[in-house]
Amino acid sequence: MVATAMVAVARLGGNAAFITRVGDDQTGTQILDEFRTEGVDVSHAVTTPGLTSHRTIVLVDGRTGARAFLAGRGTANDVMPEDLDMEWVAEAPFLHLSDAGPAAVAAAKVVKAAGGHACLDGTHYHQTVDALLPHLEYLVVSRFFGSEYLAHLDGRELGAAAREYAGTLVARDQAVHPNPAAMGDSHAPVLTGGALLDAARRLRERGPNVVVVTEGEAGCWCASPDGDFHIPAYVAPQVVDTTGAGDVFHGAFLQARAMGRTLHSSLELASAAAALKCRALGGRTGSPDLETTIAFMSTASRHR
Repeated sequence: MVATAMVAVARLGGNAAFITRVGDDQTGTQILDEFRTEGVDVSHAVTTPGLTSHRTIVLVDGRTGARAFLAGRGTANDVMPEDLDMEWVAEAPFLHLSDAGPAAVAAAKVVKAAGGHACLDGTHYHQTVDALLPHLEYLVVSRFFGSEYLAHLDGRELGAAAREYAGTLVARDQAVHPNPAAMGDSHAPVLTGGALLDAARRLRERGPNVVVVTEGEAGCWCASPDGDFHIPAYVAPQVVDTTGAGDVFHGAFLQARAMGRTLHSSLELASAAAALKCRALGGRTGSPDLETTIAFMSTASRHR
């Protein structure tokens, strides 16, 4: 998720870098070469000899847009705190994360102490995120994450997707080990509309200064020190593939904040960039440049 977000930042004219671990296989070489082609700095990525790199194949039905993901995680495990050049990390005005493992928490602490801002892209709520929340400036999550968090507060069990994600984190030996087998078979209901704003408010109580909960075509809901509000989504000019649209949203949002745009304006630009991404097949192919995004915002309609 962060990978595509950093490509979105670079396409919009920002200065982006990405830290990851890859193996010294052909896939690892391809991953890093693609970032360099996009202008994303991977000088601090870790290449470990003898390991294999993660690869995911996305199948998209051209008639319906339905997707299936075939993932091969490989043996190149997560970046760890000792892999990070913390002096270099501390120079980042914005740090974007997609997990709450030990390296993510350590980096967020360093960036916050240096006056920067950390952001988390959250797909599903799991207890591993709790240690990271106090160190975030921005928490931008899906409607599933928001729904599952409220269910957690009510003492209800999480949905199947959240349980599966938690199980993946256990397998990856994250800092906190939830027990998916003990979570039962009931599902957290997926909330909509104003209920997601309530989720944003409740999540903000955990430490992040700004919390955004996204709802696809229904826009996003934001709780912030300047007030709570809703941003309608832009209507995509053509929907070929939605893969990566949320990741582009995150990257565009952070780049807009780095450019000095207001919170409201940053979320609008993020929504526009995400809509434009859907024009093309692939997670990054349709990610737009700044000129195209601004021009689109001046003429495009919004979902009601």
